[in-house]
Amino acid sequence: MKVLCTAQVGGTALGQTMRVVAVAKELKRRGHQVKILAGEKQIPLMQSQGLDSIPMPTLAIDFPFGAMWGAGGEPREEVMARLKKSIEPLAKAEQEIVRREKPEVLVCASFTGPSSARACDIPCAMVVLQPHGRKTMEFATQRLQAGTRFLEMLKAVNLIIMEGMPELDGGIAAEIKGEWAEALREKVRFTGPLLPESPENLPAREELKLRYGGRQEGALVYVTIGGGTPLIGKDFLSLVLEAFRPLPDVHVVMATGLALEPGELAEYDPPPNVSVRGFVPGLELIKASDVTVFHGGSSTLMTCLACGTPGVVVPSMVEQEDNGAVLAANGAGIVLAKNGLTAAALAAAVQKILQDPAFRRNAQKLRQLGEKYGGASAAAKMVEEMSKQELSAKLP
Repeated sequence: MKVLCTAQVGGTALGQTMRVVAVAKELKRRGHQVKILAGEKQIPLMQSQGLDSIPMPTLAIDFPFGAMWGAGGEPREEVMARLKKSIEPLAKAEQEIVRREKPEVLVCASFTGPSSARACDIPCAMVVLQPHGRKTMEFATQRLQAGTRFLEMLKAVNLIIMEGMPELDGGIAAEIKGEWAEALREKVRFTGPLLPESPENLPAREELKLRYGGRQEGALVYVTIGGGTPLIGKDFLSLVLEAFRPLPDVHVVMATGLALEPGELAEYDPPPNVSVRGFVPGLELIKASDVTVFHGGSSTLMTCLACGTPGVVVPSMVEQEDNGAVLAANGAGIVLAKNGLTAAALAAAVQKILQDPAFRRNAQKLRQLGEKYGGASAAAKMVEEMSKQELSAKLP
């Protein structure tokens, strides 16, 4: 089967892209011919994942993606208008590539993908993230119910691969109403966490703790601010340094991503027990860590669930608040308000999780729940079955 994959092709937020990468890698492993569209900055990433890429124009966004969730102060209507203008040339380029490549199936994580698939008369599987609460869903429905475009897009999608578990939807599934909601339910299939690599394929946790913490015994805490959001600055990271300064027995690996260069924190005199890095293998660090401190990003949340690692969440936007609530409601984490947060409060939350084994037990229960849905392997099978069904439907 010839498969073409497309996701977000610009910016620093890689969550949607990596969900598609997870499905693409599994389809390739199962013997299918797979290519993926990628922006200039993403091509090395695709190469590292063993995927053949096709260059695409980069998404020209000059504002943080958090602005779409109400962060940054700019009116959402203006943000969405600018986003639409930026996407138009990408949609045109995408459709031209689909026509040229002539795939049998399109796997996408962008709103342009279904239109390209419909124009070329091929089946389409769309990879999306499960919303975890009312705040996220309220924002989404404000946009989706504004017109008929979303319903038309849904009609062009044959399969919706949803990373997540229905048990963790925050009770919102029954509240979703409308024609588009019914169309959504008919096509959604859950997968649990969708990761490019299974935690089971990594070295043992003890080996990873030795690699990143220098010892197998003692606590290891991983602090990450995600793919590079500019909403997080030095103030928060300096607070993290102060939180762990009085805890010399706790080794901390703090990743700054694209937001800051590690050297920029030298002025805050990082304590000896804190290693400040730029990029690190997040999956390995989350599996190794006793606690992961993060802002509630979806990709980090799903990785915590896949590894069974408890977390301390300091949200910056409504989606992250809902994501953090998943851990807190299941006894697998603690959510702290960013406004007014002190180093002492952060340190106390981390210590509480380190001292109470119930947090890790509950996180492991969430891991077991996610495993039931099959991950990338299940998603690849869904794409295969959907393709067969659509092909059979076209036969005379």
